[in-house]
Amino acid sequence: MGCNKDWSLSCVRHYSPSAKKIEVATFYFGRDMDELAPGWRSSVAGRMISLSKEEPTIEEDQLADTRKLPSGLISMLDAANLTDAALETGFHVEMTSRNPGNDPSWTRLVMLAEGTSRGKGMFGRSRDYVQVCYVGSETGDTMEFVPLSPDPMPKVVWARVVELPSEIVAGVVSQGILCQNSEQMILDEFWDLGFEDQICRARELVLPGPDWDGCC
Repeated sequence: MGCNKDWSLSCVRHYSPSAKKIEVATFYFGRDMDELAPGWRSSVAGRMISLSKEEPTIEEDQLADTRKLPSGLISMLDAANLTDAALETGFHVEMTSRNPGNDPSWTRLVMLAEGTSRGKGMFGRSRDYVQVCYVGSETGDTMEFVPLSPDPMPKVVWARVVELPSEIVAGVVSQGILCQNSEQMILDEFWDLGFEDQICRARELVLPGPDWDGCC
């Protein structure tokens, strides 16, 4: 059984009225609705968030659930004219190890470096975390991937951003992910009061690598 050649990740906007710029916006993330649904976000065993290097403190629960975007994804959103859509609802990242040819919607990412760090995993046990840094061959912007299978990560990955699939949008709306605390409103939702976030404390999103073919 080999690795998938094509895989994807959905990023759903975490609503924050003072974070109006893509650089400080944060997103829930998952490969499917099971990983995006609120019930799974509270289960360490069932979420991609368990791949994170740090155990969040109680006051950082919200930060643990969401991630800010790496420069590579921000530039891809800008090039695809999807920044506004991402700030409103979110976006979908398609990734492949197959060369898509001359399709300009794809960004070629070349492996730059691979590193290993040690941190706490499930049940407090220490474990090694491998993360692989890729750089856009044309933009020079970077993003990191975490391998999900024992196979080596591809030397080259192609990625593109598209609008969220309709089934994901329907799922996150029904689960209330886009409308949490919808009854609580503040003036900054209607006027720019100059309180916009300038610094985002959330950790940067790490993209998943390919998983076993037929597995996920």
